[in-house]
Amino acid sequence: MNTQKLDSHLITNILNGDRSAQFQLFELTKGMLYSTCYRIVNDEDEANDVLQDAYVEIFQKIHMLRQPEALLGWMKTITVRKAILHSKKKIYFDPIESAEMEASEDFDSWFDAEILDQAIESLPTGARAVFLLLSVEGYSHREASSMLGISESTSKSQLNYAKTLLKKRITKLLQA
Repeated sequence: MNTQKLDSHLITNILNGDRSAQFQLFELTKGMLYSTCYRIVNDEDEANDVLQDAYVEIFQKIHMLRQPEALLGWMKTITVRKAILHSKKKIYFDPIESAEMEASEDFDSWFDAEILDQAIESLPTGARAVFLLLSVEGYSHREASSMLGISESTSKSQLNYAKTLLKKRITKLLQA
């Protein structure tokens, strides 16, 4: 996304209810926010539904934005929360056996984004949600656990579980 096009003049127009400025914001951000939705819900149609719901809330509440320079982060937070809420009934946290957890080793192998995407999509829903929120979206364990309705220790164990599974699945995909 070209954030240079998201200047203070555009933000001012958006906050003043200018529909063309809102459409311009939509055009500038839809790819980024769709990607966020898709990574969490893991389904194209559902990601589109979540994205639509997110934009409805964004434009309904944009007048409440206190710091215009935080617009993108605010939009992303709304989108992530909508995606999690949409997926909440589908997110299941696998019980983790201690044997499934390996000591963290350096993973020193080359692989492309397609292999990583395949491996992430194959994670159990709970591990995938935690991994995406922490490792991709940059949320803290406290924030992720609050959004997902789990404890911080569950967030931490699910992240380690996700990393362990990713190593195994990437290695398997590379050998295929």
